[in-house]
Amino acid sequence: MEELKFDVVIVGGGPAGLSCGITLAKAGIRALLIERGRFCGAKNLFGGVVYTKSVKELVPEFPNVEPSPVERPVTEEGYYIVSSEGLVKLLHRKKDPHEAFTATRARFDSFLAEYALKLGLEIAPKTKVLDLLKEGQRIKGVIVDRPRAFGDPRPTEIPANIVVIAEGVNRVLTEKAGLIGRPFGAEDVALAVKEIIQLPKGALEARLGLAEGQGLAVEIIGDITACLPGTGFIYTNRNHLSFGLGLFLSNLRESAFKPYELLERAKNHPHLRELFKDGEILEYGAHLIPEWGLEGLPRLYGDGVLVVGDSAGLVNPLFREGTNLAIYSGIMAGKTIIEAFEKGDFSSRTLKAYEAQLRESFIYQDLITLKKLKKHLFTNIHLFKTYPELLYDTISLFFSAQGRPKREVMREIFELIRKKRGFLGIVGDLIKVGRALW
Repeated sequence: MEELKFDVVIVGGGPAGLSCGITLAKAGIRALLIERGRFCGAKNLFGGVVYTKSVKELVPEFPNVEPSPVERPVTEEGYYIVSSEGLVKLLHRKKDPHEAFTATRARFDSFLAEYALKLGLEIAPKTKVLDLLKEGQRIKGVIVDRPRAFGDPRPTEIPANIVVIAEGVNRVLTEKAGLIGRPFGAEDVALAVKEIIQLPKGALEARLGLAEGQGLAVEIIGDITACLPGTGFIYTNRNHLSFGLGLFLSNLRESAFKPYELLERAKNHPHLRELFKDGEILEYGAHLIPEWGLEGLPRLYGDGVLVVGDSAGLVNPLFREGTNLAIYSGIMAGKTIIEAFEKGDFSSRTLKAYEAQLRESFIYQDLITLKKLKKHLFTNIHLFKTYPELLYDTISLFFSAQGRPKREVMREIFELIRKKRGFLGIVGDLIKVGRALW
């Protein structure tokens, strides 16, 4: 039992937990990271964009590392606006292709885990935390699903001065720690469904207009989600692409669609179908993403406990941020723990400095900015139907004059706008968006 006493126990081997572990290992603090998957990243669905700056905070030599977790640098990004009849592409070629990269969590998390192990972090995979050890209201360690010894089937207790909860969206331990008032509801999370699709050799570059080594990250809005609030996405990997949808679970539950049906419908959109032609599905999965925002933010600290990453709801869907926020929160938690060991105080009196750091950061400021966004999307569903159709029809008219007087074409465009939404309606929508964001 003496061997199982650690300074810190971290629950969860995603970017938040690993970032905290790396920060602690660099400071010489003995920490154990517990991961219920076969390895760090084994149970994660993520296949998207990671920002280089956040990774360099942990690994200064990144991206000059081997083996590299980078699938492709993001050289081009933007939006596909999809109507039932076609799509409009709004793409941006990046100045710095090394600013962001696509990754799969199986490789990215494993990369961080290997880096952490070399620094001295201890990692226990294939282990589930059943409960928290408590002494009154103070967290004193964890209880795991491993027997104490041969012939003793009782679950093992692992004492620690501080427990870092990085369990992800399913906030079981966060609730047991008394840091949230209620479980999340269907309106508080989005369900992401995704496939990894292998295309014939050379097809990925040819169909997306990329050179070898270039990468694309696209968010898709409109008919792709059957006009429900949410987005689709395409991210290019080394030899395949990630394609999927993210929708609020409450909207999906009320619709007539099952998640896999909606994904299949999206793949068969007449202007996306060719992209997936002759593709082989390598992986399918679904995962919940926290969308509870500022109002659902749990208390992030207590006596002997901190909460990081998705467990804290640190996701910014509008700007496609999640992994980098998890990394930053893990680093902040690690720095707070180092200070706690310097003081010899593991109570909330010292650990509250973590929440103070977070409140001073851009992460919390962005949560404030987006606090009304979810309600705005729920109450303005027409944004996902009317505007994609209007944009596509307007641009189609503009570029198909075919010998007609341009004044006549412009009158037709104005009439189309009037019928679809009206100029006052558009102005009103712009005001609502402004109020939702500022």
